[in-house]
Amino acid sequence: MYEKEEEMLDESRKQLEQIEIPDQQIMNAIQQGLIQAKNKKRKRKNMLWTFSVAAILMFTLVTSIRVSPAFASAIASIPGMERFVDLIQFDKGLQAIVENEYYEPIGVSQVKDNMTFTIDGIILDETGMEVFYTLEAPFPFENIMCEKVDVFNDGKSLSDNAAISYGFYGQEKTKRIEEKLSFNFAEARQFASKQFELTFQLDNEKKTTFNIPFTIKNDIKKGKVYSLNKEVEMDDQKMLVKKITVYPLRVAVNIEFNEQNEMEILQFEDMRIEDEKGEVWSSIQNGASGFGGVGNKERTYFLQSNYFKEPKKLYFKFDKVQALPKDESYLLIDMEKKEVLNKPSDGKLEVMNINNNSVEVKIPQIKEDHMYSLFGDAKNANGERIDTPSQSMHGDADGEYNYTTIELDSKNIVNPIKLYFYSYPNHLNGSVSVQIK
Repeated sequence: MYEKEEEMLDESRKQLEQIEIPDQQIMNAIQQGLIQAKNKKRKRKNMLWTFSVAAILMFTLVTSIRVSPAFASAIASIPGMERFVDLIQFDKGLQAIVENEYYEPIGVSQVKDNMTFTIDGIILDETGMEVFYTLEAPFPFENIMCEKVDVFNDGKSLSDNAAISYGFYGQEKTKRIEEKLSFNFAEARQFASKQFELTFQLDNEKKTTFNIPFTIKNDIKKGKVYSLNKEVEMDDQKMLVKKITVYPLRVAVNIEFNEQNEMEILQFEDMRIEDEKGEVWSSIQNGASGFGGVGNKERTYFLQSNYFKEPKKLYFKFDKVQALPKDESYLLIDMEKKEVLNKPSDGKLEVMNINNNSVEVKIPQIKEDHMYSLFGDAKNANGERIDTPSQSMHGDADGEYNYTTIELDSKNIVNPIKLYFYSYPNHLNGSVSVQIK
């Protein structure tokens, strides 16, 4: 059952012996693992004792990765461990999930068309599922991509009303791919049982499809709900913070925007949860995500979570809120005449090119390493949505300006068209703080 893990540990031992790590850091990591081991109740049978040892090793591994760059580098070179190093170094929530044994090893494989797909592990809560997997073959996966994925619970698809993201670098000449699938549910979801099945289809000539059943043994943690219904105001713009729910994978923040606001709220660059010591406990990571986009009266924002931490007090805070006057929250363009009929009056945005089915604009950099697209929805003169097949962005050599080109589906263009902003470098003044507990 643990042959694969034993091989990885043995290989890691061999690689770690080749590098120098400060003795004190090693001792600190081991000591922390031993302290956790001593605090565990010794009521488990021999079979579960093996799992406890694995958990202690994982705890020590996580701690060492965080305190020693050399150790992290060595671990990242071990097959299957690079993704954990990347995640643990930047996600305190994942670190807590591993330390509290909520990451569940699965180790179920299926072989098809001379390829082996393995579900390495699962993290599941009411808001989503993270599936860590490995795909191997005796040939390179060059130009092979993932075409379709889904997870079923007692035969019912979990992709309905959910956002799915996955990394799959089939263009690389590699025989081994280690990645993860992320399912984000629009609403908290209950599960009929702990029986699941993953479907993973490739876009190769045979349309190879893996169908792998697996069982979750962990109890699925319930969200901690904080009902607030607190109205806040920033720069005369009113917002109702309805509730905050803390799950193992993420924190869901529900906000309702007053329809009488003169400004369209775009993005929250710095939304976070802090404890009584001012430590950031949960924050936006890699840009805001959630459900209910710009223009929706009510939206849900997802923050990085730390479910297993229990501070005495919690505060929900935000500032650096992007916003535009509602009548300037879009570009109005006549594509045929190549004319700009409406744009923000602050003079920051310049329309560089208007073609038959694309628009290029120049704008000051929104924020360093920002993860936001400039445009969201596009609509024609009849109010019908226009598909946008692509939106590309690049910066200038000095890092001062960004250039964005949005491509439009020409079949549905009826002039003039509206390109609604998803983000923009204009901010409200002030900050907000709400006590959660």
